Amino acid sequence: MRMTILGAVTGSLALAGCGISSGGSDETVSQGPDGEEITISRDRDNSVTYSNEDGETVVTTDTGGDTAVAGLPAYPGAQGNGGMNINATGDNGGSGQITNFRTTDAPDDVIAFYRRALERRGYDVRATMQTGQHQAISAEGSDESGMHITATEIPGQGTSVTIIAGHGG
Repeated sequence: MRMTILGAVTGSLALAGCGISSGGSDETVSQGPDGEEITISRDRDNSVTYSNEDGETVVTTDTGGDTAVAGLPAYPGAQGNGGMNINATGDNGGSGQITNFRTTDAPDDVIAFYRRALERRGYDVRATMQTGQHQAISAEGSDESGMHITATEIPGQGTSVTIIAGHGG
């Protein structure tokens, strides 16, 4: 079975975690778990491109602490903790964004803010969850997009919020 490019990224990230380095080069060629060749290119803008015969995936980290993601508004007064953008081409394609930030607001307020924002943008809320100081909401768009937002109160530190957004793939 041919491996998808996102699978190649997962394998490459595992290899990178095992100490395989580029030896100072901006490009590394590795072998994936199914024997396919994976080219890993590092750019100076905090992005890494993983390529194989099926396509490529570009992963950009440290997106500047921006709390706005995938067309949702930035949360008022939030402090960004960074994030990641993932864009893939090939048979399965797709893109995604992950961002994390903190706020002094309660999880209830954060989830209510994003529920209104999702509904204004035509998303269908599919699930909500509340357990202790943790709340989450998941929604689907009519364009094969999806969002999952979590808000967790951390005693003495405020609320940690993570937004995961994906499209296609």
